[in-house]
Amino acid sequence: MQVLWWLVPPLAATCLAMLWAGWAGRRREEAGRDDSEAALLRMKKALSRPAPRSRNRIAPAPKETIHGVAVRGAARRPPPNGDVPR
Repeated sequence: MQVLWWLVPPLAATCLAMLWAGWAGRRREEAGRDDSEAALLRMKKALSRPAPRSRNRIAPAPKETIHGVAVRGAARRPPPNGDVPR
């Protein structure tokens, strides 16, 4: 029976986490919401503005399509005598 005592801390932590999640996810009071016309106008004005440009440059697209398959350089070269195998 003493071997099972190592289960107590994880079970207690799980129960506390479930209680906290239930408390944190409870329905809040409606007093904190602002559904006035002024709030809706502020939201509309904020959404109509253009988004700020990113300072990071986007990497250019690769020139070759990458399929994830490694191809040896020798396989791309034509045969040394110029003949194409058929």
